[in-house]
Amino acid sequence: MRTKPYQTAVALFDEVELLDVAGPISVLSSAGRQWNFQPFKIELVAKRIGAIATRSALTLAATHSASSHTGCECLIVPGGYGARQAAEDPEFVAWLARAASGAEHVAAIGNGVWLLARAGLLDEHEVAASPDLAMQISELCPSARPNSRDPLCSSGKFSSVSKSALALDLSCEIVARCFGQKLASTLSAQLGIDWQGELGALDIVAGPLLPK
Repeated sequence: MRTKPYQTAVALFDEVELLDVAGPISVLSSAGRQWNFQPFKIELVAKRIGAIATRSALTLAATHSASSHTGCECLIVPGGYGARQAAEDPEFVAWLARAASGAEHVAAIGNGVWLLARAGLLDEHEVAASPDLAMQISELCPSARPNSRDPLCSSGKFSSVSKSALALDLSCEIVARCFGQKLASTLSAQLGIDWQGELGALDIVAGPLLPK
């Protein structure tokens, strides 16, 4: 079992959807807590270090700038109204392309999928998207496979959900991919998340999964 934390970056931009950021951070930071183990080292990355206004009138603080960020193993791309504007920023989109290309796992929520499309990352990949967004992705990237039927999609290293309410489920998928189904199932049960896993197999275990 891996004992080194996954370097994890959460992309931030003004008018980001707060739930898309807070949900994954809450889940990932809870994984392994009872064994004093930190599976994910989380960094908040924006175009510039500093305050980021969310759609919920709360402010987040980006701790790393896109220009100086050195890469990650897991990348989380939230959505929200601001994702559309962020997708028009060449510098931010270029960082996103670099970060995603070097990451082992890339997760997108809602309009975060549009950012991946603008970064040229969705060739031949299936992603969850609303019907309107699916149409736009198809126009921008004809080889992409936007799916407006299934709420959660996995394709290679990419995983995505179409709605913010599913950000917690997506986070459990990340835990499962990085540290296995058992840890993800135990975590989801502890947090009260109705997650059944990518293949619908919920395997809850009561005992610790990592050495003390």
